[in-house]
Amino acid sequence: VGTAQLLGTAFPVLDGLAAEITRNYPRQLIAVEGHTDNAPVAGGVSSHQLAAAQAIAVLDTLTRRNRLPGQQFFVVAQGSNRPLASNATQAGQTTNRRIELVVYPETVDTP
Repeated sequence: VGTAQLLGTAFPVLDGLAAEITRNYPRQLIAVEGHTDNAPVAGGVSSHQLAAAQAIAVLDTLTRRNRLPGQQFFVVAQGSNRPLASNATQAGQTTNRRIELVVYPETVDTP
């Protein structure tokens, strides 16, 4: 919470996701969208900056660790603009802190 540092448990999930992308969406353009809750972020960082940093951490893992082609991805920082749940509860805030991958129908040429 409040950082772009991935938990160790994220790596097996991202490894599996990378395998699925390779198998099912090898050429589709994919957005890595960062979402936050509406809680203030420490250090004067905006929710959009935090969302961007978190999405970039996921992008870096997919492209560096899993060797997916970088030109296949782009980052979108939604910040707190698109909540799935009410931010009035801790459970809602937890739901709203997420990374979503959005697969587009457009394709890219990959090596």
